Amino acid sequence: MASDRRGVRDFFRAYGASAVGPTPPQPIQPPDGDEDAENAPSVHREVESPEADWEPLTVPEQPARDGEFPVRFVDGSMATIPALCVRTADGHPVPMLIGEAGAVVLRSVGRGFEREFVALDRVLSFVADRFPWEALEPFATDLLSAPEFSLRFLPANTPAGPHNPFDYEIMRSQAYSRIRQEMATFERLALNADPAPTLVDGPLSRVTGTPKAGAALLVGVVKEQMRNYLHPRGCVTLLDLRPGQRTPVFRIEQKSKLSVATWFLKLAGGPRLAPNWGYVRVEIPWVQYEERGPKPAAFVHRLSRWLIDARCRTDSYARMPVSLDPIVRAEDALKPLFTPLPLLATRLYRTAGLFQRGDL
Repeated sequence: MASDRRGVRDFFRAYGASAVGPTPPQPIQPPDGDEDAENAPSVHREVESPEADWEPLTVPEQPARDGEFPVRFVDGSMATIPALCVRTADGHPVPMLIGEAGAVVLRSVGRGFEREFVALDRVLSFVADRFPWEALEPFATDLLSAPEFSLRFLPANTPAGPHNPFDYEIMRSQAYSRIRQEMATFERLALNADPAPTLVDGPLSRVTGTPKAGAALLVGVVKEQMRNYLHPRGCVTLLDLRPGQRTPVFRIEQKSKLSVATWFLKLAGGPRLAPNWGYVRVEIPWVQYEERGPKPAAFVHRLSRWLIDARCRTDSYARMPVSLDPIVRAEDALKPLFTPLPLLATRLYRTAGLFQRGDL
């Protein structure tokens, strides 16, 4: 028996749904002024050595002790494609993104790994506060209940601050960020499923607050460096790193977010690698750094050595120089569970009647 897709079909027809493809993101003109100045992080670079004395530190061959290295590995993943664009009553374009988001945990068991947690969901997201609730409610209900979709509706909000309501790209980025937020929610669930020492792929502040005293070790490994935390001498030190070396530890504080002790660690290098490639930024909660006693440098060395030994060595993997083998394995365990998104997009097109109108 065919499902009742009336709420979905009526919404598409009422707001002029048209098919869109995965066009390259267009630049967004930022508003005047620095909106993030109030929440800019505070960086303290003299935790381990004075700023003027920064230089590469070679990680010794010291094995990590029990409790000083992760045994659980959390990785989140998401996939999205723009499928449709609808128009508000004022004619503002609102792109709809189909996506799937989830997280997985692998636990180290002997010389292998076992999957101990997995959660994922298929979603559709768009800026929804421009549409009346009496139209959104049946749309969301039928979108989830129809077996050919089984898409959970994730409403995104209108961007804060000044923006052009006809800017398609800024509305697309709002929906994308909402799906990314859902991925972080799954990562938080995965992280809290077990109190054992855990490594998270990415910054810790996305998925956790300040841990309690004596809590199991949390480690974040950041591959994409989106902000510069270093002074000129620190940047020189970073570019001079060779595989198996690290920078001194520094502290990052941000209002209402987790304070971390962090350092850059060079995992891989070679004659054909750029000097700004092959390193990651390692994070642990600041409170856990302080718990390591008056001289925590030895712990930082041991954890760094463990991370170097755990690095990915698969040459065919594009991000091998900045990846850890357990995280690559976690990614391989999660992504095959995702649904082909073009298939879901085609079903939405059919419901919207686009095949008959020749809009594809």
